[in-house]
Amino acid sequence: MIKLTNLLTLLLMISCSSVKFKSSQSISTSFDVRDFQKKDVSIELSKAFYMWGLVPGEQEIEIDKLFGKKGFDSVSSIEIKETETKTKALWMMLTLGMYYPRSFEITGKTGT
Repeated sequence: MIKLTNLLTLLLMISCSSVKFKSSQSISTSFDVRDFQKKDVSIELSKAFYMWGLVPGEQEIEIDKLFGKKGFDSVSSIEIKETETKTKALWMMLTLGMYYPRSFEITGKTGT
């Protein structure tokens, strides 16, 4: 039993879920404030990881495509926050880390 606990602890220490946010330039995106863009917009997004965050090794999220699908042609003042919920923590505990969901809220401003 102690060896199993040691193995789980080791896996949790070396596992790493990674999310890379990028832009493919399909629409204009910026972290800077643009005075002509005043309408607040928000997107909630979840990504699933498995095996203590080892699988998949890295997930890429193209921010411009997410906002483009919502009908926006440009977004500025982009902020990315990881959200924590009790449900997410419960899933991780019940599956002993085999299922590890990560949720994000991406906010910005647009003129349209």
